[in-house]
Amino acid sequence: MATLIHHPDPAKAEIEIQDPADWDTQGQYKTIIDAVTKAGKGNDVRVYRVAIGGVKVEYWVLTTDGKGADARLVGAKALAVES
Repeated sequence: MATLIHHPDPAKAEIEIQDPADWDTQGQYKTIIDAVTKAGKGNDVRVYRVAIGGVKVEYWVLTTDGKGADARLVGAKALAVES
């Protein structure tokens, strides 16, 4: 995944996979999760937390549209600064 998203140092990328409900415990990103779910026609949605460096983090909310070799990756990216 680190190479796919052009991480500045793919070999050392810290990537954590989260369930959307665990990531968005307060429902702040429900609209984004719903949109990604709709784009994936109900396929499972996962959140990937990618540390970029220091306090910078990217969150990728992803699913697939379709199944198997013909599936397309769909989703959204959110940038965050965590302290």
